[in-house]
Amino acid sequence: MKALVLGATGQLGSNLVRALLVRGDQVRALVRPTSNLLALRGLDVERGEGDLNNFESLRRACDGVKIVYQAASYYPPHTIPVGTATAQALAETKNLLEAVRRASVERLVFTSTLTTIGFPADRTRLADETCPFVPLYPDNPYLMSKAAMEKAVLEAAKEGLPAVVVNPTVFFGPYDSKPTSGTQILMIARRRMPVDVQGLVNVIDVRDVAAGLIKAAERGRVGERYILGNWNTTQKELNELIARVAGVMAPMVAVPFALARYGAKFGDWAFRTLLRSQAPVPGFFVEVLRHMQHYDCSKAIRELDYPRNPVEPAIRDALVWFRENGYLSA
Repeated sequence: MKALVLGATGQLGSNLVRALLVRGDQVRALVRPTSNLLALRGLDVERGEGDLNNFESLRRACDGVKIVYQAASYYPPHTIPVGTATAQALAETKNLLEAVRRASVERLVFTSTLTTIGFPADRTRLADETCPFVPLYPDNPYLMSKAAMEKAVLEAAKEGLPAVVVNPTVFFGPYDSKPTSGTQILMIARRRMPVDVQGLVNVIDVRDVAAGLIKAAERGRVGERYILGNWNTTQKELNELIARVAGVMAPMVAVPFALARYGAKFGDWAFRTLLRSQAPVPGFFVEVLRHMQHYDCSKAIRELDYPRNPVEPAIRDALVWFRENGYLSA
């Protein structure tokens, strides 16, 4: 079977490419001319040059493939107006949906995010796929653009597009060349995270997410979304685990979310106004933490039967990869 992976140079995409190759599938990767190909080094992958903003490149990339995996959904690189972020996100998504339609692809597996899962009305139960998105911060470009993309895909599925949505929780593991979630590991390993931001989180090995995407292509029901998660924990407990695996001191002080949020907002303003640059940790990213919660993954476990391995080896393998590739000193 031939599959197209969008976002193949990223952490999730490159782990997905490896899982597909192990199965014996042929893989085509859509890459930009400027893409960092470190995570694909040594892999037998057909590379097509293109971009989600370029419809013709997407159309060519979809030609002749059975499954399209979207592991490169738009996210704003820094704090920008919600309207700008949402317009960009929807333009890329509409290009993809039209390319999939024209190519008669058998299945689109669209990777969304955990923040589009809303809060349960009964806070004594865990959040699941039935919980609709309700934004706590409607001026947050990440939250609103992600929700807009997911909505567009689900609406297309109602109109007959063979699309399935997966909602991974926070994932760790190797080949995080950007880095994305691995930033948390790197900051703790470098002793640059002295405080915890209070809150809940669910964590999973990125390789289990990759396996879940493949299962979604095989077993997922069109028009449904599936939470791919594993360990319900707290930011404090997660950071202590990362520190223990890295062999460093864990963050010592727990900061209330409200204080962290306003501090990040001030940082946005200060960097933009005084330094004429972008803050290293955008304010909208801190707000995303408030949307994280504990999740009921039973639907995906039951219907997709994806693996759920311990998270500690994923953190250890991430550290090994970072050291071997110069992100951390050995």
